[in-house]
Amino acid sequence: MNMHVYAFGSICRGEIDLGSDVDLLACVDGPAEQIDPEKYSVYRYERIQALWKEGNPFAWHLHLESKLLFSTDGSDFLGDLGEPARYRAAASDCAKFKRLFDRSYQELRQSSNSATFHLSCMFLAIRNFATCHSLSLGHPIFSRKSPLMVPPGLDIDPQAFSILTRARLLSTRGYGENIMHEEIAAATKAVAIVPRWMEALRSQQSP
Repeated sequence: MNMHVYAFGSICRGEIDLGSDVDLLACVDGPAEQIDPEKYSVYRYERIQALWKEGNPFAWHLHLESKLLFSTDGSDFLGDLGEPARYRAAASDCAKFKRLFDRSYQELRQSSNSATFHLSCMFLAIRNFATCHSLSLGHPIFSRKSPLMVPPGLDIDPQAFSILTRARLLSTRGYGENIMHEEIAAATKAVAIVPRWMEALRSQQSP
């Protein structure tokens, strides 16, 4: 079986902290029962090639920020693919993440049940919105801090943004301190500015 293994994500950007893990991609040409899908993102070669042709954000992420760790034949599969196609789905992707934010925000305001999950979804929506927007402008930012780095950055209290990040880590990895009631209230209040920020970002987009 042919296989290429890559690292990508925060470790390749140098954004390592106590909440970081190592994102690993395994590209394979057939069933790979020996690869743990809990530890690797496992993709068939043809699926990766399709993402490249679509100009998918994940393809751009891998193109710009992956490092080859292992190759069965000595080649660099991702490197040989060259640059992905132009990203053209920003409008629909940003609209999708805005809907995710709006839905999670409304559910959180109505009830504190599953608050950590809703905060995690809001973080995902905010980060991915910023990343997709930055990619559409030709200056992609894949950092978890992309909402703060894309111009104009989200003018949110750093502590509130930290709460959102913690919620994401708790929901996806079970890592970190539980979110307290007062922190939930503070984050809920702070993110009220997000819809206006999203509108400001997309207003930069050429018709």
